[in-house]
Amino acid sequence: MKKLFFVIILLTYSTFAQSEFRSNREVIQSGKYYNSEIHFFPASGSFNVFYIYKISNSQLFFEKISDQFKAGIAVNIEIKDSAGQIVDRGFDKQNVSTKDFDESNSDQLFINGLIKFNLPKGKYSFFPFISDLISKRERKLSSIQIDISDSNLILNPIVINPSVNICSDESEFYQIINNSSAVPFNQPSNSLLIPVTQNNINKLRYSIFSAESSIVKDQVIDEMVFLNNNISICDKNAVLRKSAGQDSLKYFVIKNFSSRLTESPIKIEIAIDSLNTYKQIFNVDVIWIHKPNSLSDSEQAIKFLENIEPKEKVAELLSKKDYTNTLYQYWKTKDPTPETNYNELMNEFYSRIDYCEVKFKPISGNSGAKTDRGKIFIKYGSPDTIKRDSDINDKVVETWFFKQLNRSFIFIDSDGTGKFQLVGNQ
Repeated sequence: MKKLFFVIILLTYSTFAQSEFRSNREVIQSGKYYNSEIHFFPASGSFNVFYIYKISNSQLFFEKISDQFKAGIAVNIEIKDSAGQIVDRGFDKQNVSTKDFDESNSDQLFINGLIKFNLPKGKYSFFPFISDLISKRERKLSSIQIDISDSNLILNPIVINPSVNICSDESEFYQIINNSSAVPFNQPSNSLLIPVTQNNINKLRYSIFSAESSIVKDQVIDEMVFLNNNISICDKNAVLRKSAGQDSLKYFVIKNFSSRLTESPIKIEIAIDSLNTYKQIFNVDVIWIHKPNSLSDSEQAIKFLENIEPKEKVAELLSKKDYTNTLYQYWKTKDPTPETNYNELMNEFYSRIDYCEVKFKPISGNSGAKTDRGKIFIKYGSPDTIKRDSDINDKVVETWFFKQLNRSFIFIDSDGTGKFQLVGNQ
């Protein structure tokens, strides 16, 4: 089984670029295309530089070989100095195989890889090339510029999953969340690590600004952890391992970093508490990764509420005209975690809408969310089991079973157009 690869625009950005930048929000927001970040750490007069990348299975070209679906990607990096001279090259290759066709199409499963370099201080341009190992297609990506300086006491922040995991070699690690320079809005429990190059730095202060306001002002960061100054791959993830040896580096930790943030570009100012004149500025995007497509049109998103609200209530909401604000205010009253700006219930509802629009849309092209199957799916979620059969009139019958609810729903495709009608439940 094969599918098209690289028909979309792939992108790559340097994480937390200190100069102003504008990321392709829609591409990053999809959460499935090629993502990359560059991080560097001091190492005995030079710097270890790590180019980490990931791409979802859904964007790879899979081929069925025997009972396996197989795919792979190769990444080549060419580095030039400020004079335009090639100073280094790197290569990495990763393969993936699965027996499950759905996994080969998943945008939640990824190939992760990294390429390590050792460079002296200076300004460099990275030129990435990626190749699909099955289709043999190649693509040159946009270049990335970095400035490595030994005068930087604060290095590029790194977004991590705060859970400590155990690798197969029994070492403890934190998983790096690689979303091409973006802080995931929909993962408010993630932590932000801020590496510093001197272990005698005991306290930092930070402020966060959006275009409209000050979000955080002059907050102290005194929680810290010692981790390796090398990024590695463990259990198919890019990770930072815990370390207390000579190769360790001090990282300050901001927990629940995006909990107070909104979907917008922000500026992070970080200062060393004992050095009033030293400050680093990082411009980053806060993006809702895997944001449901059905939220792209606020008016239509309000209309979808007819699945759970009376028509009179929906009409009232639509009468307010400021659809985006009205929509978010409606969901704010139902937010299970009001202490964060991300609303899990809102995400779940519109993710179900997206699923129905794709899976249950009849041949007529009408909304899949408004079909009988769509309405049940939106209300109860995915059934535990689905049974397909035909009745005495040779019509397709689909029965959904929900174990926890102790209920089942029966649908019939009466005219063969995929418009299943609910005919019974128990």
